[in-house]
Amino acid sequence: MNPSILRRRGRATAILTTAFVALPFAPAAIAQPIDVPGLPGLPGIGEAAAPGLGDALEPGINAAVGANDAIAGAVNSARATGLPEDAIDPGVADRIILAPTADATSGVTVTFLSDASSASVEYRDAQGAAGSVATTIKGAGASASHHTATIGGLQPGTAYEYRIVAGDGADQRTGQWRTFATAAASGPMDIIFWGDAQNGLADEWAASAQAAIAGVPNASLMLQSGDMIDQAHSDEEWGQWYRSMGDAAATTPLLTALGNHELTIDPAATAFRSHFTHPANGPASLNNSTYYVDHQGVRIITLTANALFLDDQAAFLEEALAGNPHEWSMVMFHQPVHNGTTNRNDTTYGEAFTEIIERHDVDLVLNGHDHTYARGHKTDNVVDGVNTGPVYLVATAGSKYYPTAAENPAWSGQGAERAVWASNTSSYQRITLDACTMEVTSVITTQGDEPVTSNGAAGAGDILDEFTIDKCGDGKQVTDGN
Repeated sequence: MNPSILRRRGRATAILTTAFVALPFAPAAIAQPIDVPGLPGLPGIGEAAAPGLGDALEPGINAAVGANDAIAGAVNSARATGLPEDAIDPGVADRIILAPTADATSGVTVTFLSDASSASVEYRDAQGAAGSVATTIKGAGASASHHTATIGGLQPGTAYEYRIVAGDGADQRTGQWRTFATAAASGPMDIIFWGDAQNGLADEWAASAQAAIAGVPNASLMLQSGDMIDQAHSDEEWGQWYRSMGDAAATTPLLTALGNHELTIDPAATAFRSHFTHPANGPASLNNSTYYVDHQGVRIITLTANALFLDDQAAFLEEALAGNPHEWSMVMFHQPVHNGTTNRNDTTYGEAFTEIIERHDVDLVLNGHDHTYARGHKTDNVVDGVNTGPVYLVATAGSKYYPTAAENPAWSGQGAERAVWASNTSSYQRITLDACTMEVTSVITTQGDEPVTSNGAAGAGDILDEFTIDKCGDGKQVTDGN
């Protein structure tokens, strides 16, 4: 088997699983190991961000395949090459990423790259209350490490300033003050959602990122459903993905899902776990990639998908939805329930999660993976021509596109229908939640050759799709337009 098979679209994760070792999470149908002559092994790289996915994967990979100095050195250098000259805090830190704690009203986690062996995060509010939290190193390398620190005990709906202090003594360096705000207990808010970046990181992804940041200037949260990059071991790609957002992730909290490309040549998802620190409230087997956050009236549940411990994910989804204290719910994961592209008709995630999603009447399901746009619903939920159930949305934000068409068996053959679809079209999504309504607007950011949209939308800046989930009356109705 040629190593390039690991980069094939579709079942990349399953192929990675069998290529390296038969691990506990492997689907039964592919649980037997495959001998891959000449395929280099991957040693453990730094410390895991948290127990779970990495801890389950790395020992098995090392034992089954062993170390290979060439690729190990490449991956280690990708995570440990020091700070670039254009670092967001020159000489102090780069790739500063905020994430909310499980209760977004009371805390935030700061994760960043620094060449210091020790660091801290100082913070203060407008009234002068201040504090400092020492970081822990979650991904150590030869000349730079990923640090993380959680600031807790904060007040809801409050603006704070923070800065990073790297090193100590004569080597101490201090970054600039930046602002963030905790979620309010309730009230209107905007959220940004993107599908895959993956390719065109300096161009199409940059256009999608910057259009969203400019178009939703007061966003309190950003979401991305995986495949932030193409090759997980490429530090250049991680750096470009981050730079294309400017400093948005350093001031607006970001939640991400694990995509199959975060596992490419990095089956322990080491780079993903180093860059992101999510709440540790999911199953231990999938820590940092399966979790939930309560944010200003909505519970946002992120699943790992990727054919990993699907029973554990389903059980977590059931528990998180059953215990949801809010009126609203959203679920995000990488591979779709209903494929947006006509190239695929994968029922794996529908079979794993749909019954739970439908029974708990989740409001919005966000997916990527298929490099198209699609929005639709189950036909059984249509009453008098109006959808009364969950909305399934697939989006993309980079330069890679897969085909789609007016007839898509992944929807029509699985009891679902699309309201809007588009090919060769990238977008960002603005999600506006206000009491009893959730308005979603998809805006075109860039298009490839010969784009087709089901509703005739065309051109960057045009509205591709807009709909409203209305709970103001008796029950729920999903209507086109805002």
